[in-house]
Amino acid sequence: MLNKKELIREVQLMNIKNLKKLDEVCKKYNIQYWVAYGTLIGTIRHRGFIPWDDDIDVEMLREDYEKLCKVPVEEWGDEFLFCSAYSEDERQDKVFGRIFQKNTKIQSYKDVENWRSRKTGNVWYSSIMLDIFIVDRIPDDDKVWKKTYDEALKLIEQYKPLKLKWVAKDHEPKEMLKEVVKDVRYLSQKGKSRAPWLRLTDRYMKLIEDMPKGKRYGLMCTVDPYKYSYEDIFPLKMMQYEDMLVPVPANYQKMLTDMYGDYLAFPPENDRYHIQFIYIDFGDGREYVIDPVKGSLGEGKPIYQYRQK
Repeated sequence: MLNKKELIREVQLMNIKNLKKLDEVCKKYNIQYWVAYGTLIGTIRHRGFIPWDDDIDVEMLREDYEKLCKVPVEEWGDEFLFCSAYSEDERQDKVFGRIFQKNTKIQSYKDVENWRSRKTGNVWYSSIMLDIFIVDRIPDDDKVWKKTYDEALKLIEQYKPLKLKWVAKDHEPKEMLKEVVKDVRYLSQKGKSRAPWLRLTDRYMKLIEDMPKGKRYGLMCTVDPYKYSYEDIFPLKMMQYEDMLVPVPANYQKMLTDMYGDYLAFPPENDRYHIQFIYIDFGDGREYVIDPVKGSLGEGKPIYQYRQK
């Protein structure tokens, strides 16, 4: 029997497999990536996972991401699933890329409370995953960049509500859902052979393609509007992460300070948390029901009791 920290560690070890597979594929196809966000903090501060973190974040330039999207599906084998924004798989709920441990299942309270599969109507679940954030060349003019970024943000916030079904009653994001409904009606008029979320993805990609390209780089696929120079990223450095070496940006100090301030300082203990899982299936016979709430994958199953430590 595991305690909570040991269970989180098991999720981390599964995610390291995702990272090693990505690293293997990137080396084979000459694709550059680097660790980002909490994974970058973990690399610098812990030489591995932040102890209470459970996912892995990487970034890569748009041209490298496009190469990754063209990697034959056979390269990922039976254990891994690579998804882009165009993936039909409903576990893929973001416009950036992801690598999933294909046979795992995870659920949080928010998954059960808020989301249903649009295909089946069942409560939505995801899998243990690695996030691949896409870095674009962005306009040098801040006004042009801000206008384009705001338009992109509006689209990416509608991606999940279009692909899945929002069911929460108590705290509906009403303004966003009004936009989603409007877009569904508009997009549905464009032809019934293509799902609205796919046509929305087309609009997002067209926006990125038409965006003026300057000398700066930034993220247009998430809510973090950070901007960097080429020299902030390259040349990449290799540093220890768990039992492997991973690429980190040349000026990681600046990038982390912009995002987190004093990134070497530990947050207060009550802020050391990530997703609150209520169900984990590792896909190898190990299943953990933390809270068998109604509608979850663990409903009606015995509660897994953490061993106290």
